[in-house]
Amino acid sequence: MHYFKKLYPIFTVIVLCLIWELAVRFFKVPILILPSPSDIYLNLVLRHELFLAFSIPTLIEIFAGFFMAATTGVMLGIMVSFSPFAKSSIYPLLISSQMVPKVAIAPVLTIWFGSGLMAKMFIAFLIAFFPITISTMVGLEAIDPEMVRMFRSMGSGPYRTFMKLRLPAALPNIFAGLKIGMSLAVVGAVVAEFVAADRGLGYYLLYANGQLDSPGVFSALVLLTLIGVTLYYAVEFAEYLLVPGVLHKETDLTKASM
Repeated sequence: MHYFKKLYPIFTVIVLCLIWELAVRFFKVPILILPSPSDIYLNLVLRHELFLAFSIPTLIEIFAGFFMAATTGVMLGIMVSFSPFAKSSIYPLLISSQMVPKVAIAPVLTIWFGSGLMAKMFIAFLIAFFPITISTMVGLEAIDPEMVRMFRSMGSGPYRTFMKLRLPAALPNIFAGLKIGMSLAVVGAVVAEFVAADRGLGYYLLYANGQLDSPGVFSALVLLTLIGVTLYYAVEFAEYLLVPGVLHKETDLTKASM
């Protein structure tokens, strides 16, 4: 029953696509306004080489931006949680940085770095790193002080306490931030391609929209959605492998709710 519940979202998507298909056919909606799921699927099949060529640059931008966001976000979270000076000096700047619309920064980054990978990677990084930083900081600060004192009373130094207690206990929070960060890295890559690009799914989406190619627009949106969902669950799978007890805990919660 637990694994059957995992299929609920897939069944929901299938039902929604069937309703969408029937509604478009019944009301004879023009393809220019709203293509049916079958039109979108046919467009993806017929232009699969084109979509593959446009997907690769977007994937590179997503992975580069996410890697930069993950490493920087985790390191900043550790620094802020352990250093009172960093918390009082860096943390307010992190909060302030989120008040600036990233779309407004994108043209400036394009001027600085050009329209290549660096600018797009940096935009994806700016959008994705904040939740990773905050989740890391919250996870490290949520440790029971009694546990820390117990470790220190047993002769554990700061490094051993961090590696054996703080970091393992903070991993669920860190991975929660990483999952959000991965989703935002997809958004960041597309935003960057909207501003300045000659390739990528974001660029193709704008191009197809300018050509009034509705099946092309929806095909790009479907691919971006599939990429985002796949990468999100890839991070979740890594969490199952690296965080002890996550899958077991989820199974227990599911059984308790039945």
